Amino acid sequence: MTVSLLPPLTYSIGVIDGEPLTEGPSFIRTRSMSRWHRPRNGVRYDNGRTVYGAWCGYGIGGSERAGGFLSTDTLPAGDPVCATCDGRAVGAGQDTGPAGRQLLHTPRTLKPPTNCSGSRTALYTELGGGTVGSCLVCTDAHPLRAMGGPYNSRYAIVQHPPGPGLVTPCPFHAWRQPALKDGRLVCTCGRPLNTTSEATP
Repeated sequence: MTVSLLPPLTYSIGVIDGEPLTEGPSFIRTRSMSRWHRPRNGVRYDNGRTVYGAWCGYGIGGSERAGGFLSTDTLPAGDPVCATCDGRAVGAGQDTGPAGRQLLHTPRTLKPPTNCSGSRTALYTELGGGTVGSCLVCTDAHPLRAMGGPYNSRYAIVQHPPGPGLVTPCPFHAWRQPALKDGRLVCTCGRPLNTTSEATP
């Protein structure tokens, strides 16, 4: 049985040569590990390597064929499992836990931001008269203002909550770093941020 994986969100901004995985094996470990771990997220890189992030914080990966790591959907009888991984995976709803035990864990997910990441930036299209702009990140119209003071002055769209047209998030950086590149809205890592009609992924 495969399990659903969370997005591999990171605060590190840069190009990621790979694609996030949405499903993975139930248990993973390297050959030298003393116990099995539970995968929280995963990335398959362009060079053929797969790396899983375990719930306890370990990064486990490599080429499975070359012996970089082991994976299974059925736990071998008697093999130990990382308690931190197991508790968090069960508490987050990734899997069911042992009967009679209630566990809870709230993971970081692709929850839309409180303030649109296009706020206080030049990521807008001017709407007649130069006083209102349409945000390129969420498509809502908001006032344009001079801001930043004498040392960082700029004309930008005011801070605002994300509208219903919020773009799809980058699977690695969510909505944190939108930018314009060749006239297209992209994440700073280069992935396109496409307009959607819904505020949640």
